[in-house]
Amino acid sequence: MTLSLDAAPLDAALGDAIRRATDMTPLMRRIGNVLETSVSERFEQSKGPDGGPWPVSIRAREEGGQTLIDSARLRDSIVTEVEPRAVEIGSSLDYAATHQFGATIKPRDAKALAFRLPGGQFVTVGQVEIPARPFLGFDARDEADIGDTVEAYFREAFQ
Repeated sequence: MTLSLDAAPLDAALGDAIRRATDMTPLMRRIGNVLETSVSERFEQSKGPDGGPWPVSIRAREEGGQTLIDSARLRDSIVTEVEPRAVEIGSSLDYAATHQFGATIKPRDAKALAFRLPGGQFVTVGQVEIPARPFLGFDARDEADIGDTVEAYFREAFQ
């Protein structure tokens, strides 16, 4: 009795698995989509990755609306960069880091800052504190969603 095995299907499957493990761009793109959805939800809920609410801005308090959503430029600037083994999410807007981390704004060439508040009041101050309103980051739900995404990707890859 002779037993023979046609290894071509196995070779093809192994070759496909190696290719998928080498260039994981499709998986990174999926993870990027998970993160973009999470950031978008943070803007809708005015909450940071830690679940805490953002400090309400003067504009939102005086004029209504949501903090960080006046023109929606910041929310709409969120982009994902994907590479074969990495994914990055962020914004290229100059003021994105100010809102993510907070900042102290001081005058450069004057003794004071002068500006109008919402409602028209003119003020002069030595500095302005912008509180952190983090919109980028990971929470437990992000980690679970990324884990589910990775699991689904490899389940599909090996079906």
